[in-house]
Amino acid sequence: MRSTVIEPTREIEVCQEVDVVVVGGGPGGIGSALAAARAGARTVLVERYGHLGGMSTGGLVAIIPNLSTIQGEQLIAGICQELIDRMDARGAAHFPKKRDWGSDDETLVKYYTDANFAFFYIRDDLPTGRKRVLYTALIDPEILKCELNNLMEEAGVKLYLHSWGTRPIMDGNRVKGVFIENKSGRQAILSKVVIDCTGDGDLLRPAGAECDPRMLPGMRIAAFAFPFWVGNVDVKKLEEFRATQPNRYAGLMDDLRSRGGAAFYIKDLVPHHDGVAWFYPFLPSLHQADIDEINRAELEGRKIMHSSYEFYRRNVPGFENSYITLSSPQLGIQGGQRVVGDYVLTERDMVSDEIFEDTIAVFPNNDNGENSARHPSVCIPFRALVPKGVEGLLVACRAYSSEYQHSEYFNLIPHCIAFGQAAGTAAALAVNSGIEPRNIDSRLLQNHLLSQGVILPKGVAGQ
Repeated sequence: MRSTVIEPTREIEVCQEVDVVVVGGGPGGIGSALAAARAGARTVLVERYGHLGGMSTGGLVAIIPNLSTIQGEQLIAGICQELIDRMDARGAAHFPKKRDWGSDDETLVKYYTDANFAFFYIRDDLPTGRKRVLYTALIDPEILKCELNNLMEEAGVKLYLHSWGTRPIMDGNRVKGVFIENKSGRQAILSKVVIDCTGDGDLLRPAGAECDPRMLPGMRIAAFAFPFWVGNVDVKKLEEFRATQPNRYAGLMDDLRSRGGAAFYIKDLVPHHDGVAWFYPFLPSLHQADIDEINRAELEGRKIMHSSYEFYRRNVPGFENSYITLSSPQLGIQGGQRVVGDYVLTERDMVSDEIFEDTIAVFPNNDNGENSARHPSVCIPFRALVPKGVEGLLVACRAYSSEYQHSEYFNLIPHCIAFGQAAGTAAALAVNSGIEPRNIDSRLLQNHLLSQGVILPKGVAGQ
């Protein structure tokens, strides 16, 4: 039995009183804070690192995937598309031209396959037997950090960087703010609505919300990622070696894999990133919020990075003069607990074609073979962002209300931005009406989202 100590009670200074506080500045937090502030709510965004973007910047997951169906129909837009447009204007994004979304052009398919990007860009169109190109975007994470700061400043969002949102401030079953910790000490922010965008759902259990931690070994969400970049790679020499000596290359990768190394690289296609290779080794874990597991992943990930880099530099043509340019400042956490909301999304919702009365997003369903061919899109109800039995709290991150089978496919960066845009808009509407977020008129919310460029299925909000 562990020993304990008593923490003394103390008065905590209230540093802000606002309409909406967003905890976590990752993809969900970006969408939430921008949408809330643009809708007129006084908004604070709390982020534990010194930058915004979460996995898309600090986690080096510089990929915004699955924006279109296999046939090329864009389904995720809104703030997500706005970010891509702003990055493109700064020469810091790569994506297929709109005319190529859904294309089965063999040259284009080969372009992404040769870059080892098939997982993110290419899908099999089962009815035709052809491979098609998805609308997926790559971005420069350092430029995105700067652009996100600009967006928050333009919208009037107050930032608390280098600050942990530690616990919700409760009044019965209602969340009325959050405690934060930073170099200035422990402070309190009071608000009318709190949005948990921590990814891990850090505020959920302390607020009294029920959570579902289940995952299965072998799933994408049941693993850490430790991304790193290697620069100054002679890509032409590397690709020539792979093309002319495929058996030799495959044998080297088998050898590296047997050593536990990162036997797979992605060729960076972002403008001005010539000679950069991306690596994404995974470290299995069913407990990604456990500090011992987090430490294990950090230590093992760095060993994998160094040993893999040394192997490539010694054995693989093109890597002779390379060097490690960057390891992810933020450990890649892909799964974790999920809130039990007013609606829990399950595997059945991936094949139902149901358009919910309170639909706030529609996602391409690209990764499920024949089921994707029959059911190319999946709708998300607002109720999946509302914790059951807790007032004043919304969830807009990978902790959205879902079973693990659903979360495996729909907790990615663009999906979380969409959750955030809906949650932030809903929070502002609730504040303006003086009601709880769960009680807002879904048609009013949908109309606001449509006016922001969000794509919703025909049949909602009078479309």
